[in-house]
Amino acid sequence: MSPSAAQTKLAGVNETRAYYMALSGLNVWSAGTTGTYSLADGSFTLSQTGPDASGYYTVTSLGCVDPGKASEANHTISARRKSAKPITFEDNIDDFILPKVGETTNNARSILVFDRDLTDAPPGVSQSDWATLWATNVDRYAGGWMRFGSGLGDSTGAIWYGGDYGLCPQGVCPDGACKDGACNLGQGLRAYFRFAFSDYDASADSTRCADGFTFAVVTAANDPATACGGPASGSRGEYLGYAGPGPAGVGIAPPKIAVEVDIYPNTGNGKPSEANSRADASNANHVAVLYWGGNANSYDDNTHSAGNKPGNPGKNSSGYYEMPKTAVGANGLEDGLLHALRLEIHRTSAGVYRVKTWIDPQGLGNSDVTADYAAEPPQLDHSATLSEADHAGLKTIRFGWTEGTGGQTQTVAVANFSLDFRH
Repeated sequence: MSPSAAQTKLAGVNETRAYYMALSGLNVWSAGTTGTYSLADGSFTLSQTGPDASGYYTVTSLGCVDPGKASEANHTISARRKSAKPITFEDNIDDFILPKVGETTNNARSILVFDRDLTDAPPGVSQSDWATLWATNVDRYAGGWMRFGSGLGDSTGAIWYGGDYGLCPQGVCPDGACKDGACNLGQGLRAYFRFAFSDYDASADSTRCADGFTFAVVTAANDPATACGGPASGSRGEYLGYAGPGPAGVGIAPPKIAVEVDIYPNTGNGKPSEANSRADASNANHVAVLYWGGNANSYDDNTHSAGNKPGNPGKNSSGYYEMPKTAVGANGLEDGLLHALRLEIHRTSAGVYRVKTWIDPQGLGNSDVTADYAAEPPQLDHSATLSEADHAGLKTIRFGWTEGTGGQTQTVAVANFSLDFRH
């Protein structure tokens, strides 16, 4: 026999325990995880409805403590949950399709992918070199990382996400879901990653190292997972693997959107198939929004001010941002240190695309891709209205990176990647 005060106290404690049991269920839930699960001296029971048109489920978790006893307590919590966590290197790096020589790259070492664990070296890399690279960087890039350029000249490459994300009933993906790397863009996306150019360039004209890379969002309707730009052969690092016909001769077809991180100046305005023809503003490192150039060929797809409807933003627009060299020290991003890039694409049903990009954001939530970022203004904030056909072409997209080098070389590490879709 227990006094009523003790019974009341026990009931209150168990009610709190039942609440945390239900909360544990919500934390465990993922799409399709339903039923009753035992935990310590209680359980939680999960049920779900959905997904709705935006890809969200309504999840109910019933926490139960001391079932069948006089002290039994139950607590129910319901919440709206996305069908999947953001896409990250830590969880999903194996879903990025390794470049294939002659299609997505011209060299087996142009783009290398390092998982969280030491796996077999890819073709073109010795086991000892692979083990050394992995061991040297496993602490710095614990969640997995990619390496662009690998100290090569005349390289070009592209790598695309190829996994499944969310649920696509009968193969039809709702907004913000992916099947085999083809993703329904819906209202847009948010992405974040960190990167470092390992070479240090303090030269007056920033020409010691090549050339840069892009993060690209391209039409899945016109671009297979083998799409890649660059020259058909020879040296055109300034294409960054985004413009040009590429190793397979078909390039990366529009409609497409990218942000380039460009560290080598190409200030000329000649024919886009010739060298030094990107119309860069100066010798400074820069980031810029890219769409594509004229429809006649793909050589001008990252030439500033080329094309129309939408055309690439000019060097004096909100789609172009320079990082001038300081009096002492490296050129912009070429300091060997880790930098960060955050990208948001806001897409409307009327075909308006707003591309916002932050370099080294510092505000609260800068790496959180589950919500729009408003703690500080972006360096790039460019909007364009696409034609009805181009807008339809970006309903289903692929995302990934492209890189290129010419006479100079680069080695770029990319890590801490995450991506989520806007709803």
